[in-house]
Amino acid sequence: MPVQAAVSKLLMRLLLLAVAGALGAALLLPVVLRGGVDAFYGRFASPAAGSLILGTSRAAQGIRPAVLAARLGGQFEGPLLNYAFTLTHSPYGTAYLASIRRKLRPDVRHGLFIVAVDPWSLSAAGRADTVTNEVFPEEKSFIGQLHEVSQSPNLAYLTRYQTKPLYRLPLDFATATERLHPDGWLEVNIGLDNAQVRARTARKLLDYQKLAATQHLSAGRFAALRQTIDFLKRHGRVVLVRLPVGQGLRALEQQYQPDFEQQMQQLSTDFAVSFFDYSAGPYATTDGNHLQKAASQQFSQQLANDLAR
Repeated sequence: MPVQAAVSKLLMRLLLLAVAGALGAALLLPVVLRGGVDAFYGRFASPAAGSLILGTSRAAQGIRPAVLAARLGGQFEGPLLNYAFTLTHSPYGTAYLASIRRKLRPDVRHGLFIVAVDPWSLSAAGRADTVTNEVFPEEKSFIGQLHEVSQSPNLAYLTRYQTKPLYRLPLDFATATERLHPDGWLEVNIGLDNAQVRARTARKLLDYQKLAATQHLSAGRFAALRQTIDFLKRHGRVVLVRLPVGQGLRALEQQYQPDFEQQMQQLSTDFAVSFFDYSAGPYATTDGNHLQKAASQQFSQQLANDLAR
């Protein structure tokens, strides 16, 4: 009898464990399949792209593929994916270029490629006169090391780069201020009253002032940008875009790299691609660096109209 009772107790525990596991899987699977794991995962779980938006978090939040697709119709091969990440993960370099090569379908010939540029995405740590062989830190991140970029579920990303406990994912997905859309646009919902925006803008400007004091415009990153444009031109239309920012950050960028606009103009001439500079545009930001959600809609519409001309 004691043996039977112990067996029954064990079976009950196993049953409860199985039920808990099934319930957890039922909650977790939709989050994974919808790409809601974090602000990056969905881009690696989507199909290979026919057109791309590239850059850092400015482009990730500021350019909406759906708006471009609605305005430009069948003028480019789809799907159009926002494949921009952050300044940490996707400044221009050999690692980002390799990831772009993996994400783009090799048969594409009429794609659209929005290449967002700013001085920071072409900068690296240290003084230019002290750097010899540049090694960029993103090479050790998922941008540099993840080879499977179009799989769903993407087990390589989930096991190597997703750091939260799995049980947290459904709750975090339900309460997140950041929501990655299937087309790669990163929607951010945060407070937008004047005091909050001013405080975030002051902090962000301080962050970039520190970058300006410790970084230099990188010849290696600039060369990688040229290689990226050259690669993309074989697959369709390439457009260089400088996104809108707040007045304080724009002034800092002008001070940090006063010739940047001329460099981009020269790059557009060298490769016969368009360059649109919206950096002084009157669009509202959350922190001087990223467009507010409503402003990203307005800016994407303006960009789409300019591309259609």
